[in-house]
Amino acid sequence: MKSFVVGVLVAAVAMVMFRGNPTKKPPHIVFILADDLGWNDIGWNNPNVRTPVLDELARDGVILNKTYVQPICTPTRAALMTGYYPFRTGLQHNIIFRFQRGGLPLHFKILPQKLKDVGYLTHLVGKWHLGYSKWDYTPTKRGFDSFYGHLGGMLSNDTTKMSKDIFVKPSAWGYDLRDNTGVVQKNDRFSTMMYTERAVEIISKHYKDYPLFLYFCIDQPAKGFQVPSEYEALNKHIENEHVRKYYGKLSIMDEAVGNITTALKTHGLWEDTIIFFVGDNGGLVVQQGNNLPFRSVAATLFEGATRVPAMIHGSRLKKKGYVNDGLNHITDWHTTLLSLAGVQPDSDSDGKDIWDMIQDGSPSPRDEMIYNIDNFQQSPGAAIRVGDWKLIVGNPNMQYPNQVLQEVDGWFPVDKKIVIPKGVTGMEIPTPPANVTYLFNLKDDPEERNELSDRYPEKVEELRKILKGYEKEAVPHVDQTYDLGADPSNFDGVYSPWL
Repeated sequence: MKSFVVGVLVAAVAMVMFRGNPTKKPPHIVFILADDLGWNDIGWNNPNVRTPVLDELARDGVILNKTYVQPICTPTRAALMTGYYPFRTGLQHNIIFRFQRGGLPLHFKILPQKLKDVGYLTHLVGKWHLGYSKWDYTPTKRGFDSFYGHLGGMLSNDTTKMSKDIFVKPSAWGYDLRDNTGVVQKNDRFSTMMYTERAVEIISKHYKDYPLFLYFCIDQPAKGFQVPSEYEALNKHIENEHVRKYYGKLSIMDEAVGNITTALKTHGLWEDTIIFFVGDNGGLVVQQGNNLPFRSVAATLFEGATRVPAMIHGSRLKKKGYVNDGLNHITDWHTTLLSLAGVQPDSDSDGKDIWDMIQDGSPSPRDEMIYNIDNFQQSPGAAIRVGDWKLIVGNPNMQYPNQVLQEVDGWFPVDKKIVIPKGVTGMEIPTPPANVTYLFNLKDDPEERNELSDRYPEKVEELRKILKGYEKEAVPHVDQTYDLGADPSNFDGVYSPWL
């Protein structure tokens, strides 16, 4: 297929001298972003989870114990691609749903475009979820030499089936699987296996004189309980069917990473590769995602939504086999990747270069972090961390009114009975949006069980003042208008750009 050679001639023209140490080539970068992975959904945090490949990589690399992302997937992906908090890019409210016109604004030069400037060959396999109403929003128009995956947020793992966003109206069944701009024929394959095979093929055909950037947005554990029987059988000792299937999906994720690492070794790229692995947000209760011991689930401002498993592996690490407790945010990974490639980040970027923190255990350059600033008029909410202190104001729930805070606030065991949020059924939600002032000391109380705003009102005002300074810089959210022109029936049943 042409998707594996399309970038070679382009990169040959663009190749320039590495801006770091000219005697040392920039590394190959494999960035693996897991979908809806809870804190306790990985072997190094939970011995009941079978992820032997990832566990071994983590043991031989660095486990990042205080990695934070955005509460939900579109904002996290935008922050990684741009290096800016989503309130600066207009992607601070919820996700980009199908039928919505908005996308990651085109005036931002994003990560793959910057990497291409210094000769990287860039590939995206898996989930995009940064808009597709116009072709200009799509991956191959934003710096990726090839794209194989789904443009929207939800995908049936069984590629013979269709998908839709169940949280929104209008909604329609449609097919969403692309090879660059073309449509992948429906078949009886499991999507993760198809994505992994494409990633392996990209590695096997990579032109070694150029650095590789492979952005592997795996569609696991994510939504639904579709899983091949042999992976469910790996966890046959688990009585709860939904938990058993969910753990089977974690096994699929781990196997995919194993196949990629094997390909890197087989084709001589391993020693020059740095592997980054991180979740895009916390797990979902309805999915059996496990965020314990942290509070709540994805799409909230609590730790369960935003503190995720992360690790880095590579021969360039000076210090290996340890747990790093330095505070870091997904925007930092953007800046750090650019630094490794020899690219100067934007001067006003929110990201910090954390490579020294990772590679030799130096102190984190970050002491302050914005969880989110959502200026959505119906239910605004924001949160900030400064040092050990965290302040949440307004509505901590980013998906109101599709769900209400009472349904998702708490500490949930892995075998909790599945409850479909009221918003999915289209029912009226009489509960008004939450409006809270919560203060926590995360050093003493990482589980957010002891609310301290009444005891430390001066700390509340101190953090609120800092937060208000950031709020002044927030831009309006992108166009979230629903457009019936997006109906896949207009495109032979395929979700497609329509503007």
